[in-house]
This record gives sequence, C-alpha cells and structure tokens, in this order.
Amino acid sequence: MRKVLSLLLIIAGLSIFFYPAAKDFNTSYNQENMIEEWEGSNQENTVAAESLKELEKVFSIETQAEGSGSDITPVENQESEEVPASDTTKIKQKSRTGMVGVIEIDKIGVKLPILNGASDANLDKGAGLLEGTPAPGMPGNSAIAAHRNRAYGSMFNRLDEVGVGDTVTVKDKNSTYQYEVYETLVVEPHETSVLNGSQDEKVLTLITCTPIDTATHRLIVKAKIKP
Repeated sequence: MRKVLSLLLIIAGLSIFFYPAAKDFNTSYNQENMIEEWEGSNQENTVAAESLKELEKVFSIETQAEGSGSDITPVENQESEEVPASDTTKIKQKSRTGMVGVIEIDKIGVKLPILNGASDANLDKGAGLLEGTPAPGMPGNSAIAAHRNRAYGSMFNRLDEVGVGDTVTVKDKNSTYQYEVYETLVVEPHETSVLNGSQDEKVLTLITCTPIDTATHRLIVKAKIKP
C-alpha cells in the first residue's frame, strides 16, 4: 500500500513539475497550427473563384446578346441560369474604377488597358483583372480576362493564335513585365483550377471564350514571368 501511495505521490509530483512545460508545448503547437492553417488557407482563391463566377455571368450576357437574332441557343446558356435584366445592371454597377496597367501581345496585335475587376462595364472597355488575384508582376497567379468578338484583332479575338514560347508584356506605371507562354488549354466555364497559384512563382493567366460563336468553353493561356 505504501509503495502504491509513494508511486502516486511521485506521479503527482512529476505531473505538477511538467505541467507548465506541457501547457506551453500544447499552446505553441496550437498556435503553429493556426498560423499554418491561416498561411495555407485558400482565401485568395475563394475570392478569385467568386470573381470567376461573376465573369461567367458577364460572358453569358455577351453570348445571349450575340445569339439574340439566332434560333440556336448556345450550350452555355442551356446549362446555366438565365441572367435577369436586374442582375445585368448589378454586374455593371459592381465595376471598380481604375487601371492596373496595359497588356500587349505583339504576335496578335493586342494592346489593351487592364482595369480592376472583370465586370461587364470593364470588359466593354478592355481587359479585366479578376478580383482576388494579384496585380501582374507580383507573386501568385494574375488572371486577366477579355471578351472575344468577330472584329479582327479586337480584344482577345485572336488569343487562340498565341502559343508556347510567345511573349506577353504587361506594363504598370513603374515597371514592364514580360511573360513567356508555357501552356494553352481549353476548359469548362467553371474550372477554377486555372486560378491556382503559388507565392513562389509569378504566373499570368489569360481567359476568354471559345469557340468564338458559341462560347461554350474557356480558352486559357498561361505564362511565367521571364527572369
């Protein structure tokens, strides 16, 4: 009995002795986990994904307008919800003012202003930087969208002619950034993986509709900043 009591006293003493250290370790462990979770969170991608959804509404509006005189309903419009006139107004009103810079693609004769936000109003004027993605030249994945219409050389109309190895230039008030295209692909309208990025690299993603007449998919051009 005395041995048991002595053992219990020893255990109690050790517990009291090590409790502060154990508590500090547990606190530090939880703090580190919180920081890692916060640093690794997908908040930016979440905002960018929401911006992509808004962009799809803008592209849908464009497709409806182009197809208004045709008996053929684009596939995208068959699968997506109809955008009421009131929603169109809201999308236009959500436009954020201000230019981010200028995008140039010499191969296809493109020189467009880049505006903050890929809203309907902004894409009527030029290209739009998706909200939640960094400004060109900054670490991460900068996503820029523009309309595609039938006018030769207008907007991103000839983006399908851009290929691996081609150069995309983006200028802001202070710097000029040159990106080299490393991939082109066609994806479904709501494919958000194209917005994924890393703070270890500087990527530019260009987004537009394809095919040009029905806009059922998205043409994606991805480029990495040149050293």
